[in-house]
Amino acid sequence: MKTVIYVNGTDKIQDRRRLAGVKDYAQRHGWNLQSVEALQSQTHAKELIRIWKPDGFIVCRGAALNNFPAKSFGEIPVLFSHNPGLPGNAKENCIFNNANATVETAAKELLSLNLSEYAFVGWLKPIGWSYQRKNAFKSIMTLHGKSLHVFEPSEYRCSSNTITSKLAEWLAALPRPLGILATTDQMALRIVSACHLAGLSIPDDVAVLGIDNDEELCEGMHPTISSIDLGFVDSGRLAAETLDQLISTPHAKPEHVMYPPLRLVRRESTRRLVKHDSDVAKAAERIRLEACNGLTADDIVNNFPCSRRMAELRFRKLIGRSILQEIRSVRLETAQHLLRTSSLGMDFIANKCGYSSLSSFSVFFHKETGVSPSAWRMKQGTISNP
Repeated sequence: MKTVIYVNGTDKIQDRRRLAGVKDYAQRHGWNLQSVEALQSQTHAKELIRIWKPDGFIVCRGAALNNFPAKSFGEIPVLFSHNPGLPGNAKENCIFNNANATVETAAKELLSLNLSEYAFVGWLKPIGWSYQRKNAFKSIMTLHGKSLHVFEPSEYRCSSNTITSKLAEWLAALPRPLGILATTDQMALRIVSACHLAGLSIPDDVAVLGIDNDEELCEGMHPTISSIDLGFVDSGRLAAETLDQLISTPHAKPEHVMYPPLRLVRRESTRRLVKHDSDVAKAAERIRLEACNGLTADDIVNNFPCSRRMAELRFRKLIGRSILQEIRSVRLETAQHLLRTSSLGMDFIANKCGYSSLSSFSVFFHKETGVSPSAWRMKQGTISNP
């Protein structure tokens, strides 16, 4: 049995999801996985090695206060969750998100809204990954002939207590309609609060897009916040698989594993429908929230103050597909997400997607994708529980 120590970065949702992915791999491969909090010193690391005699370490970004180099762990393979492009990391084994692909997904969403202005809001303090996202976003905007407004909290001398008011002043002075990419969902939340403070409408005056898909934050705001899901559970599984390979070949050259974003989760903050048709906007949001709870096209149509035909025409004009097609699309996306990111049984997934039986779910899924749910899952590399 291999013993692996996972060093937590923070208690943030993304770190908990990443650990869940590592645990899933560890369980399926018979590892003895031990999760510990941030390393306080090299003595702390040595004591862990003495007690557990581990075969490998996975160390999350921010987990080591002094940013311990790989040599601190002796000959034991260690995989870090930070970018090898930053100073001092090139000779380390690293797993990290593809910032360019993530920002490209975000840029496509904002550019599709055909806004007149675009902006980026960085992290609370200077940090490499936030600058990476800003530079990638600026490059894409330049490619499309767009200028970019940038708000870096440190340059505006913002504290956590003053940032909302400073953001509100900054936003009020910018031309609109404006599309903003926030470097994280936490910053997107602050932007939404600043818009409320400045009397700006979301998404008509300001469309907001975050990164991380922290559902507690994104679903808890009004309006709800669109975000890029980086697939932290998947990245945890990939980290464990990569470490497994490193344990088998400990003296190989450094592994730099980059993973793409999982998906765009579109919510109210980028659905610029209210200005054109508030009934369609409400219908689209209800479908997003209730499609997997047995919602029918009739439920949606009945809330329109017009005939069924007119409701369908209005919905299709703005959304690009019928009400039923939108319901089925949300169910399919939910099914694929569960199949890819979990090892839940098929019966459970069928029920979670609004189907009363596995057979009806399987017929639906095959019709939409051309393959069965289990075949689709196997292609993604996720193995179901017995």
